[in-house]
Amino acid sequence: MSVDVADGLDGRTSSDWRVPAVAFAVNGALYGSLLTRFPEIADRVSASETQFGVVLFAAAIGGLLGSLVAPLLARAVGERSATLLAGAGYALLAVGVAWAPQLILLGGALLLLGILDGAHDVVMNAFAVRVQQHRATSLMGRMHATWSLSLAGAGVLGTVAAGLRVPVALHVGIAATVALVAQLAIALGRKGMVAEGPPGPTPPVDGPSELASTGDSSSTPASTGDGPARPARSLARLRYVLPVLGLAAVAASYVESPGQEWTGLLLSRGFEATPQVAAAAPVLFGAGLLASRLLLDAAVSRVGQARVAAISGATMMTAVGIGLVCTLVGAPVWWALAAVAMAGFGAGPAFPLLFGSADQLSVRHGIPPARTASMVSALSRVGAISAPIVVGPLTDAFGMVMVFAIMAVGAALVLGALPRAVR
Repeated sequence: MSVDVADGLDGRTSSDWRVPAVAFAVNGALYGSLLTRFPEIADRVSASETQFGVVLFAAAIGGLLGSLVAPLLARAVGERSATLLAGAGYALLAVGVAWAPQLILLGGALLLLGILDGAHDVVMNAFAVRVQQHRATSLMGRMHATWSLSLAGAGVLGTVAAGLRVPVALHVGIAATVALVAQLAIALGRKGMVAEGPPGPTPPVDGPSELASTGDSSSTPASTGDGPARPARSLARLRYVLPVLGLAAVAASYVESPGQEWTGLLLSRGFEATPQVAAAAPVLFGAGLLASRLLLDAAVSRVGQARVAAISGATMMTAVGIGLVCTLVGAPVWWALAAVAMAGFGAGPAFPLLFGSADQLSVRHGIPPARTASMVSALSRVGAISAPIVVGPLTDAFGMVMVFAIMAVGAALVLGALPRAVR
């Protein structure tokens, strides 16, 4: 059964990829705009470090809740409409966060923003999977690279706006307006979109025999004509895949979160680097993420998802191993910076591959992409929330070397679980 396409457009002429592309750009740009103005937002409501940490934790909890309820939204209005609605809500609430005049209002706005962010994260990834199935080509690397580029661009513009003392509400309001206009243009544009129902044929991702099921994914495995043994095999495989998928999502967070949040402090205190060099660590990690995501789709098309996942995990393990040795022996700081950049390059494919696994699960087991994306998003947020709680006390007790040590544990788990999760 082929995928139905609205308005008679086929996979060669439809512009359906623009919906998730705009969604990823909007999400990254709004997040980057807020990140650069958080110090001024905290000062405006006279929040102490502890109080601001609490309201940011509220946003993290909201993100977790949003990722869990997103499948209900997708089921109610469809993945495409859910992507546009969640993105519009995210833009409006970003303005609310920028405007909030009191700490309690800021906390409430961040909680709601987190819910919309979590829902947007899930539905835009789920719709990207639908588009990927329809177009019979890998898209997840480019989508996540779009997010990284938008985040970086918005961060640069936000830094400039802060330097020019542009009011926070005005800056974020402009960013939100641009985001709303972009999404409105997509909503009112050509409707050459894939149907939001069951996916059709999906191309092989790991060799000619990797995906033999290319029919109507709404059918149960028993309807494929393989006899009564097929449902039992399919169910057993599903019970194996989901825990491995969850483990890979949490483990990837324990590489990406410390790589972005703790490597600067690691270089500053562990290597006594200058502030400028220490500040370069998270930037280089982010640059590594972006570089590998830009290459991901071509790599998947050439060698398959499982091999790319194995290379990703091995690169992370090698990088954090080098960083761990550099920290222990007191090597020059530039070696540590190179290890951080290499770790970011290795970590880049992890989440695009995990979200992309919804493709195979929808075809093989009839699981809606939004449900798989919800699981990956929720567990990654659990990892991101818990990682600072783990890293902080361990570095206090055993020194900054624990940053690379924790990343090494995460990388080892990714290497063991990610290839199996996406195979």
